[in-house]
Amino acid sequence: MINNRLFAITLFIFLTAGLTGAFAQSQNTQEQKPRAPRQQTKPVADEKPEVTVEETSEQLLRRTLDSLSEQIGKLASEVQRMRQETERNSTMLELLLNEERLAKIEDKMDEAITTKAQLDNQEADLQRRLRNVPQEVALRGGFGALRKDEAEAALRQEYQRAIESARSQQSTYQTRIGDLQAQADRLKARIEALRKKAERLETRVDGQEK
Repeated sequence: MINNRLFAITLFIFLTAGLTGAFAQSQNTQEQKPRAPRQQTKPVADEKPEVTVEETSEQLLRRTLDSLSEQIGKLASEVQRMRQETERNSTMLELLLNEERLAKIEDKMDEAITTKAQLDNQEADLQRRLRNVPQEVALRGGFGALRKDEAEAALRQEYQRAIESARSQQSTYQTRIGDLQAQADRLKARIEALRKKAERLETRVDGQEK
C-alpha cells in the first residue's frame, strides 16, 4: 500500500513539472516572437502622380523653326522700315535740291523779265523818236554840213538800227523766259509729286515706329 501511494505521488510530481515546463516554454516562445511592424497608410488624396514630359525631336524641331520664323519676321520688318526711311530721306533730299533749283530758275526768270521790260521801254522810246525825227534833228542842232532831209534820213537809220537791236535782244530774252518758265513748270510738278510722296512715306514710317 505504501509503495502504491509513493508511486502515485511521484507520477503526479513528474506530470506537474512537465506541464509547468511546457507552459513556461510556450510563454517564452510567444515573448521572443517579433511583432510585425504596423504599416501606416498615407491618404490617397495627398499623393500626386509625377508626370514626366519628354520633348520629342519633332517637337524640338518645330519649336526651333517657330522661333527662327519669328526672328526672320522681325528682321524683315526692320529691313522694310530701314528701306522706307532711306527712301524717305532720299525723297526729302531730292525735294530740297529741286526747290533750290526752282528758286534759282525763278531768280533768273525775274532778271530776264526785268531786262525784257527795259528793252520794251527802250523800243517804245526809239519808236517815239523815230516818229518825231524833225524835232530830234532840231534838238540836235542839225548834222553839220548835211541838209535837213539828209540829216533826218541819217537819224531815221540810226533809230531803226537801235530798234532792230532792241527787238533782237527782246526776242532773245523772250525765248530765255519761255525756257526758264518751262523748266520752272517741270520742277514745280516734280516738287509737288515729291511732297506727296514724302508725306506718304512719313506717315508710313511713323506708323511702323508706333
